[in-house]
Amino acid sequence: MIRQRLSRRDFLQWSSVAAGGMILAGCTPAAAPTDGAAASDSAAVTSDEQITLNVLAENWGELYNGLMTIIGDEYTKEHPNVTVDWNFDPDWQTKLTTLIAAGTPPDCNHIRPGALAVMGRKGVLLDLTDLVTGAGHTRDDFVASIYDSSTYDGKLYALPGGADYICLFYSKDAMRDAGLDPEQPPTTAAELIEQSMQLLQKNASGDIERIGYAPGAGNLVDWTFIHDGRFYDEGSGKITANEEVNVDVLEWMGAYMKELDIDKLAAFNQRPGTYEAGNAFSTKQAAFFFNGFWTFEALDEFSPDIDYGVAFWPTVNGTEEERANYAISGWMYSIPQESAHRDEAWDFINYAFIDQAALMGYKTLNGPCVKAALPDWEAGLRDYMGADNRMVPYLEVFSQTGAAATNFFPVLPIGSYYNDELTRIYDLVMREEVTAQAGLDEVTANVQAELDKAMAG
Repeated sequence: MIRQRLSRRDFLQWSSVAAGGMILAGCTPAAAPTDGAAASDSAAVTSDEQITLNVLAENWGELYNGLMTIIGDEYTKEHPNVTVDWNFDPDWQTKLTTLIAAGTPPDCNHIRPGALAVMGRKGVLLDLTDLVTGAGHTRDDFVASIYDSSTYDGKLYALPGGADYICLFYSKDAMRDAGLDPEQPPTTAAELIEQSMQLLQKNASGDIERIGYAPGAGNLVDWTFIHDGRFYDEGSGKITANEEVNVDVLEWMGAYMKELDIDKLAAFNQRPGTYEAGNAFSTKQAAFFFNGFWTFEALDEFSPDIDYGVAFWPTVNGTEEERANYAISGWMYSIPQESAHRDEAWDFINYAFIDQAALMGYKTLNGPCVKAALPDWEAGLRDYMGADNRMVPYLEVFSQTGAAATNFFPVLPIGSYYNDELTRIYDLVMREEVTAQAGLDEVTANVQAELDKAMAG
């Protein structure tokens, strides 16, 4: 994938959970309410009592942090006695585990699957299952990938917040230049590679001058799920990285990389990414890249003249049914067991991420996780972007991607390590230093050993 400068979109869901596990190992949680209610030990506050909700959030940078506060301001307009106090921390996970261990947790907090697995296992997060069902919601109301990755051991430890609906951006200009139909982007994995080979241009030295699809380690999980692969068998508790289909996918990616030459690709990727001026897409030196709807801002700023479109991520056969294999990642909000304002914290996250999910999405430039909110989300984005924006005709591609997806990277206390191992082996296979089978055998053995230790501990 074309390299991008770091942003809140850059796979932060894979952040390490090791520090959290170490801190929480010595933490004794408060007992969970037996009735599943969020009421605190103290009497419920009266409607006119002034409350400050302490919300710990991931630091996405000044721009996106500022957007996130909007949903808190909207809540306060409807609940004048509640002030939402945001704390955006670049090391939110360490801060969260430290505060919980000290018995002074935030009222609610941003969380991702790896940290959720660690903290859910320790019992320091409130089980929200009864609260969600009591409000009349079921799993089917949510983007399945994010709902399922908000659960651990059958309990919903977080409310789905925002999702990244990743789709295929394609340059109609580059496709025309290569003699391809600009209105017929690839719908299958085979077509993606076929068109990419037609788009590929190298100079006499073998340096890449134009590329179609630029593969990356981050795509391995997506392609594996799309081809019906899996990474974990929950029933047996076994890591399944070396299943036959997973090996086939990695070999397929390796074959394409051989055509590109990994060193030539690395040199090509040194140029600015999709969030910067001079990026390969804006200069018509890249025809395809995978990203989310928020990319419209960078494209408007740095690529105002590019004729582009957005298509569904290619599947095996290009069918609508296969979109269920998409894997969606995102972020959630949880409530620590010892939250000082459990009722108010639940009311706020219910407001922000269920009742007002569409508003949250288009105001903060995130994908909502409530399916029924997607049409209003699209309408809000159209107003924000302007009806003539090049992205507008393709907003439903992002919505339909989110609504269809069911896969997610397994929620495990060693999830970050698992991803690191896949990335390490991906690079070795792409460099032909190890076979796909041997590499994924090694991943399976290493990650299983770490998982067994984590579960035993």
